[in-house]
Amino acid sequence: MFRASCIPLILSFMLVIACDDDGKKHLEDAGCDACTDAEVDADADGGGDVEEPVEFDSQRIFDDVAWLAHDDRAGRMPGTTGNMDSVEYVRARFAELGLTPGGDGGTFLQAFDFSMWELTGDPAVSLDGAPLDPGIGFQVMQYSGAGLVDAELVFAGHGMTVPPFDPAAYPDCPLPATGYDDFADVDVTGRIAVVMRRGPANLEAIHDHCPANEACLLPPCPWNFGYKTKNAALHGAAGVMVVNSYHQEAAIPSDVTLGAEYHVADLPVVFVDRGVMESALPELPAWSAAIDADLTPHSAVTGVGARLHVETDLLTATSHNVVGIWPGSDPELAGEVIVVGAHLDHVGQDPASGEIYNGADDNASGTAVMMELARAFASGGRPTARTLVFAAWNAEELGLVGSCHHVQYPAFPLSRTVAAFSIDMVGAGNGTGLAVFGGNVPEHSWLVEVMNGYATELDLGFSGTGLDPLDASDHVCFAYNGVPAVLLTTFGPHGYYHTPEDTIDTILPRDLEVAVWLSWAGIRPLAMGTEHLFLDQLKNAAPAASPPTPREFVTRRWRHR
Repeated sequence: MFRASCIPLILSFMLVIACDDDGKKHLEDAGCDACTDAEVDADADGGGDVEEPVEFDSQRIFDDVAWLAHDDRAGRMPGTTGNMDSVEYVRARFAELGLTPGGDGGTFLQAFDFSMWELTGDPAVSLDGAPLDPGIGFQVMQYSGAGLVDAELVFAGHGMTVPPFDPAAYPDCPLPATGYDDFADVDVTGRIAVVMRRGPANLEAIHDHCPANEACLLPPCPWNFGYKTKNAALHGAAGVMVVNSYHQEAAIPSDVTLGAEYHVADLPVVFVDRGVMESALPELPAWSAAIDADLTPHSAVTGVGARLHVETDLLTATSHNVVGIWPGSDPELAGEVIVVGAHLDHVGQDPASGEIYNGADDNASGTAVMMELARAFASGGRPTARTLVFAAWNAEELGLVGSCHHVQYPAFPLSRTVAAFSIDMVGAGNGTGLAVFGGNVPEHSWLVEVMNGYATELDLGFSGTGLDPLDASDHVCFAYNGVPAVLLTTFGPHGYYHTPEDTIDTILPRDLEVAVWLSWAGIRPLAMGTEHLFLDQLKNAAPAASPPTPREFVTRRWRHR
């Protein structure tokens, strides 16, 4: 983040962070109008005409982040004026660049409906007769149902039910093949279930590689908040209180959600500060430690009463993706498509306090970088071989709604989509490179190889690293339907994720530089049909068209966990 002293930081693209007399941070040109890759282009393309050098205006990227993350946008929650203004901002940029509209009816906008959840009254929670403070002791989870419940607390472990399974079918599941059920030995009917975040011993393999019962809408499930609460409802619970496990801090996290698909109309769900819960259930640490020790449930009826009152409503609203197309021109490759997307929405304002979640890093930064990439291609002085689809997705924070809608109703058939990139949270980090989530699986690893091969040619001095898939951004529906798709995020800390502190003051220009150049390095060879020059097994071969064959459409949603 920026330091309060505003010490000048010279970046490799010759920009300086400076201060006005009043201490306001801004960017200054320090003698370099643009970094270019023109000489490399001539080599990589096998000679021929040299196109105009690419120019990335880092001040413009920074200014776009600042505009999108301004208080006037009020956190860009879908269905709000701030979100609609952001949609228009991107639409105008696409039109200015001369992109072809890729939305509905010859426009840049692709409409979709979504379920808008809202609190309609002041919530109230008490434990053993002691009322809790909203926002400090508890927080209503997004997509909670409504209800007034006065009942006994039942500790239900991690709220998971893993049925007996064949170890040969689930070889990486660390739980016993006989299964695991937090509800097996307790009756939660008509009671309030207390469930802990994540899973036994914090083993992510349980989430990724173990089966779940019928409460799971689409695996993997065991760590998902929505699954846990739906499972509690399936076992008869009248309400749910979620607490952090002992592998996280005690305090409630910001902006937690069940996801619209796990909404149960008459099931109120709140997240409670673990320390507060311990005051009513002092045995909580011991119960949790016992689960971690032997990976078996240690659920318990508590004898402690609680009261839970939540009023909510669920409405149908409409939002829009912004989709622009840069057509390819190669006779053989123009019919193939590369999707470059970033979500423009964020989580809005705290329903109780009105505090704004500006979402500068998440994801004004990715949207600004995506627009700058569109500008570089549209003004590059030479047509691309393949077609590029640039997209500002909407309602990502509500469950990847906009991008998954586009996958179901794409601008071009998925069978013609060579790759999809999601640029998400690239405004903070340590300036060393990009985490390419999904980039270490065989179907997608070639995208990292291309990125790093071209980055080496450009002498960027930083690279991308392929990591395990992460079901947390807009690449997911593409990947689940057979398209090589990855998430690009800057390496390093993103400490203000989903907090009101994620403002323009925390954006690091160095990370914007890393993001735009490495994204360019990964996308441009595909756009020009020259990826074969950076793939070891294909360096001496001509490029070959090999778009994926997608699986049957699957709706995939991000569920916070």
